[in-house]
Amino acid sequence: MLAKIINIDPITATFYNENKLLHLDLSGLSLTYVPAELRQLTNLQVLDLSNNQLSEVPAELGRLTNLQSLALYHNQLSEVPAELGQLTNLQRLTLYHNQLSEVPAELGQLTNLQTLYLNDNQLSQVPVELGQLTSLQELNLSNNPSLLTPPPEIVSQRTSAILTFLRELQKNSTMRYEAKLLIVGEGGTGKSSLLRSLHNEVFDPHLATTHGIAIQPLSLSSGAYNMTLHVWDFGGQHIYHATHQFFLTERSLYLVVWNARLGAEQGRLDYWLDTIKTLAPNAPVLLVATHIDERPPDLNYPLYQNTYPQLVGNLSISNQNGIGIDALKEALSLVALKLPLMGQPWPQQWLDAENVLSAHTESYIDAFTYVHNCANCGVEENIANGTLGNYLHDLGKILYFRDEDLLSDLVVLQPEWVTQAIAQVLDNDVIRQAKGILRHADLPHIWKQDASGRPYERRLYPILFRLMERFELSYQLDSDLPEKSATLSLIPLLLPHQPPIPLLPWPNIPPKDQTQVEMVYRLNFVPAGIMSRFIVRTHRYNTKDLHWREGVILEYEGHQARVELNPMQREIKLLAQGVLPQNFFTVLMNTMDEILARFKGLTIRREIPCICHWQRKADDPCSRNYRYEDLIRRMEAQKYTIECPDTLVDVSVPKLLYGIHSSTNDQIIAEIQQNRQEIKRQQTELHKLDILLEKLDQQSELIGRNFTRQWNLMMAQAEIECPNTFMLLPSNNRPFNPKNWVSQQYQLFLICQHPHQPHPIEHAYSLRQAEEWWVSIHPWLKHLVTFLKFGVPMAGKVLGVALDEVDFKKMQNALGLVEEITKNIPQASSLDSMDRSTTIPVLRREQEVTGTALRALHSYLKSVDPNRIWGGLEQMVTPDGHILWLCAKHRQQYEAKPLSLQP
Repeated sequence: MLAKIINIDPITATFYNENKLLHLDLSGLSLTYVPAELRQLTNLQVLDLSNNQLSEVPAELGRLTNLQSLALYHNQLSEVPAELGQLTNLQRLTLYHNQLSEVPAELGQLTNLQTLYLNDNQLSQVPVELGQLTSLQELNLSNNPSLLTPPPEIVSQRTSAILTFLRELQKNSTMRYEAKLLIVGEGGTGKSSLLRSLHNEVFDPHLATTHGIAIQPLSLSSGAYNMTLHVWDFGGQHIYHATHQFFLTERSLYLVVWNARLGAEQGRLDYWLDTIKTLAPNAPVLLVATHIDERPPDLNYPLYQNTYPQLVGNLSISNQNGIGIDALKEALSLVALKLPLMGQPWPQQWLDAENVLSAHTESYIDAFTYVHNCANCGVEENIANGTLGNYLHDLGKILYFRDEDLLSDLVVLQPEWVTQAIAQVLDNDVIRQAKGILRHADLPHIWKQDASGRPYERRLYPILFRLMERFELSYQLDSDLPEKSATLSLIPLLLPHQPPIPLLPWPNIPPKDQTQVEMVYRLNFVPAGIMSRFIVRTHRYNTKDLHWREGVILEYEGHQARVELNPMQREIKLLAQGVLPQNFFTVLMNTMDEILARFKGLTIRREIPCICHWQRKADDPCSRNYRYEDLIRRMEAQKYTIECPDTLVDVSVPKLLYGIHSSTNDQIIAEIQQNRQEIKRQQTELHKLDILLEKLDQQSELIGRNFTRQWNLMMAQAEIECPNTFMLLPSNNRPFNPKNWVSQQYQLFLICQHPHQPHPIEHAYSLRQAEEWWVSIHPWLKHLVTFLKFGVPMAGKVLGVALDEVDFKKMQNALGLVEEITKNIPQASSLDSMDRSTTIPVLRREQEVTGTALRALHSYLKSVDPNRIWGGLEQMVTPDGHILWLCAKHRQQYEAKPLSLQP
């Protein structure tokens, strides 16, 4: 009957046990309703109703109490029935990409639930009862723009933090009326005097200039509501603008202050409004003109409001005589009351702990004191060090870097104390005259005392200096002697604007035996400090100290790159040259993308220059650029050429995207195979052989980078934290037996994922698993074969660079073994049926299947390594946003260096 009603394809119902339907896949059938007959399938364990057009789900689904997996994603659901809470055997519930505005509290009864996807909906809050889901391993709430409870800072910490917050909220909560008020503007506009006026303090004409940031609370009321605004007064000097970015946050209220006597142009209103727009595109902004006792403000406010929709008010005040202050207070109260997090529930114990911390008069405390304060308020140590500590850090209320040994014992209670210490470095004339070079031996003089006159303790120097490095304001310059610690650091913000050497024009054609790749970033606004941060992140490749305020020249493995910002044209150019520059270029491109991603309101257009002049062998370059995203769309549509509008020459899209987008991976792999064959034939001249070997290494490294970037990121998002690249060898060197391979014992060696030198670690895990495990992990083994075959730079072995002889043989043997196992896994073909014709994108389906395989790997590794030592591999996030599992040796280049004060 059911098959007749909905015309079931036989493929969708293939799992039976004694004629009882266990698995039913009805995805992608354009269903507009769920047939009532489904309630009769009481033995059903897996039901897939995804990718349909369902607007509601019948309560009768709650009768399918044997269900273990229910997929309802990619529909049009605005709600789901509370009866789903009766599915107590359910382990996986996917509701993402719907229109849910709420979910029933009864879902908190699903005590066996391990995975719950609620992302990409319209939720404003989730019920605290979800905190009762003690088996839950993955809760995804991302891309719910209106979500307030839990707040975004908690959501970003993932499942454990979300559940902790909900449980604490369920214990005892209070409505919180607090928000952040940020005052920005040029120096000398009266921001600090304005803050005094808001506190009803007497005007001081001799008030000192703010260096860095000053923070004070401000109490206001609106009707029956009493609220506290935490006011951040930002120093207006240009050198501080790059540091301010770390504290200009969303869900805050902004005041842009300008001096009416000097005029709107001097106040650089466009600059400040663009800065706020790029960092907090949805935050409300008030314009405030000061000094109106000297001159009335002259401003076309409607024109500004049309350009910047975030503007919600235009006020004028005099700090000297108090005119307009009451009106400003009223406007602040009304606008602040509408902020998203104002009046939201908050765990009472967390609020108590926060109040105790804010009552400290010290600028910082140690971690023990912090935990002790929290414990006195009923907050457990793991919550204080984890969810609560991270939340307060993200809000800028404290600075607490628990992920680094040097910083982990310091909890900064007054962030302005750190910004003022940084300001003393940035304001130092000696460093500026030395073209940004800071002598570590000068730190005792620079940090002689803080803003309140108290001396900085010498033991704090390494900590403060490391914080500058964490804020991407400096890096240490390597000593000429490897055994000596660095004694100098570079502050890129203080570099001269003039390049250190005369620069040649940007090359249009690559040198002989080389190629080049180029990209232009066009921005609607240039945020402060972009190039400074880029220079810090890429300093490992800055071997010749060729850098200036707006640019840098870099090198990697015989390849050269040049990166330069043109602030007048609001564009950034990236260019790399070499035998295969795409590998190096990708690192630089990803680094720039990581930096720009922080600016959520920034409009970015990435362009690839036309290369038709290469084909025409013309001296003059083509002036045309192609939008990067347009080229990607052409690849996806299988349109592999694009006509140059100027010369009417058809240009190869794969050539334009080669190596800088994953769509060309297959092309690179094909060339790796071809190059390897050419080397084996030994039909190449010695000079060309060297070039071929170098190119082959870069190609393999590029494939390896793309592989680890894709899957390590996917695992991080799915909260599967373990290494995923490994090789298998038979125990006791027994040959592979296709007839009895499942019962054999294997050794599993995890692989360090250093892009240029991946290698197996020495420690081996014993592996013997049932056939079902091999079936579940099969999708990942297919990807692993690709990595072992094409993502390991084995050509470098010939040059004595990459793998040593033992590792080389191990890798070759492991590759052969994994390929044999992959071919012999039974039922593997049934897994590929998941890729049948459907409305579900193949990539998403592949990720789901591979995600299941990676969870099986994770489960095995946890069982054989419960302490999660992973053979010494640790997860690192590289400056280009790459997640890698690295050994101790290869982690060194990313770890903090000790600070030496010796001259």
